[in-house]
Amino acid sequence: MSAVRAMWPAARLVWHAVRLQAALSRRSPEHALVLLIAPMQTTTMLTLTLTAHRADVVANAVLAPGLIGLWVASLDYAGRIVTEDRWAGRFPALVAAPVPFGLVVAGRVATVVLVGSAAFAESWLVAALGFGRRLTVAEPGTFAVAAAVTCLATIGTATLLSAVFVVSRARDVLQNSLGYPFYILGGILVPVAALPGWLHPFSRVVFLSWSADLLRGAVHGDTDGWPRAVLAVLGLSAASMAAGLWLTRRYVDRMRREGTVDFS
Repeated sequence: MSAVRAMWPAARLVWHAVRLQAALSRRSPEHALVLLIAPMQTTTMLTLTLTAHRADVVANAVLAPGLIGLWVASLDYAGRIVTEDRWAGRFPALVAAPVPFGLVVAGRVATVVLVGSAAFAESWLVAALGFGRRLTVAEPGTFAVAAAVTCLATIGTATLLSAVFVVSRARDVLQNSLGYPFYILGGILVPVAALPGWLHPFSRVVFLSWSADLLRGAVHGDTDGWPRAVLAVLGLSAASMAAGLWLTRRYVDRMRREGTVDFS
C-alpha cells in the first residue's frame, strides 16, 4: 500500500499531462496525420503480397503498417513535443511548475503514441474490407501482451528522442535519418532472420525487432521463447525511458542554472 501511495503523485501528474496533450492535439490535429498513412501502406503492401501469390506473408503486410505508424508517431510527432513547446512559448511555464518536467513529457508522449497505435486497427480493417483478408490471431493473449509492451517501448523511446532532439543541433537531420534504417533493423518489412548475419546484433538493440517477431509469432501460433522477447522489449523500454528522463532533467537544470529558459 505504501508503494502505491508513493507512486500516486507521479501517476496523477502523468494523467494531467495526458489531458494537456489531448487538449493541445485537438487544437493542432496534425498528430493524427499518421492515421492517414497506415491505410495507404496496407493497401500497397497487400497488393504486392497478393499479386506475388504470397499468402504466407499476409500477416507481415498487415502488421508492418501498424509498427510503422507507432515509429512515425514516436519519431515525427511525439519527438517534437518539447521543441514545439519552445516555439509556442509554453516551455518556460511548464519548466517553472514544481513537478518533474520529464514525467510531463512522458505523459504527453504517451498520448501521441496511443493515437498512433490505432494504425493497427486501420490495417486490419483495410485488409478485411478492402481485400477480403481477415487476419486471425492464433494466440490472442500473447498478441495483446506484445502490443502492450510495444506501446510502452515506443513511449520510452519517444521520451528519449524528445530530449535528444532538444539538445541536438541537427534535429532535422536526425529525424530524417531515423526512419527507414529502423524499419529494416526492426524487422518490420523483412524478418530479422532474413537479414545478413552481421546486422543481427544491431537489430536486437532495436525494440521493434523483438516486437515484430513476437506479433507475427502470435498471429501464426509460433511463440516459442515469447517470455524472452517480452523481457527484451520491457528492458529496452525501461532503458530508453530512464535515459530520456535523465537527459530531460539535465537540460532543464542547465537552462535554469544559466538563466536561459526564457530564451530557449
